[in-house]
Amino acid sequence: MPGRCTVCGAAVKFILLPEAGHRESLTCSECHATSRYRSIAVGVLRAVRELTGIDSPSVAELPKVRRGARLCVYDTQPAFWAERCAYPVPSLLAQCDWIDMRTSIYDPRRPWGEAVNSKTTNQNLEQLTFRDGEFDIVITSDVMEHVRLAYQALREIRRVLRPSGVYLMTVPHERERQATLERVTIVDPLDPSQDRYPLPREYHGDANSITGRSLVYRMYGTQLDDELQSLGFTVDYSHEDRPELGIVDTELFYCRVSPIG
Repeated sequence: MPGRCTVCGAAVKFILLPEAGHRESLTCSECHATSRYRSIAVGVLRAVRELTGIDSPSVAELPKVRRGARLCVYDTQPAFWAERCAYPVPSLLAQCDWIDMRTSIYDPRRPWGEAVNSKTTNQNLEQLTFRDGEFDIVITSDVMEHVRLAYQALREIRRVLRPSGVYLMTVPHERERQATLERVTIVDPLDPSQDRYPLPREYHGDANSITGRSLVYRMYGTQLDDELQSLGFTVDYSHEDRPELGIVDTELFYCRVSPIG
């Protein structure tokens, strides 16, 4: 399928891998970003436009040099490149001298906040070590279904965002129902050993995990929108197919911190 990639900016062919489906496929023939990652890129470009006035058709085409206010961006997914899939967005943003790009890993064996390199730290979304109001943009892509205390994590994301900051999220969910399906029952928030499993355990592959997979705690319904709004976000949800951009069957939650008053 021909089109233009919102990540690398090239005129490319988007390659469908039938076993992966559109959301996790339609791989860019140039940068290997998938439909889901291009949806994130659309959100990043919108946030940059609203926060700075800079309008760019792709992340790669953002100006590398700019005077004026800087943006601070936190993505829980470091950039990676693999044969069939890649996520270059954090690396491309870091090439702009006006963007302070941070990423994180999740490794319970290491202290929270420990530096992995100059721009990457070890973080637990349930207890981020960043300062209040540190970021203009926070990004989580298919993360929240794997976070044990998800509402606490959303509250932490809200805490580290500046006034009028933007939270961008993709997450597997079902819009046709309201209630979240809890696959794991949290008996004691402080004691994971007491967790109960009313449904068979489900895992997703995760290259950043120690075991190579992550437990699925929930399948969201539209209750997620209510939770985000309760934390002070305005929620703009979209699920529009844009084949010319290689975005098909892919959602995006664009959440802006609501102005006080």
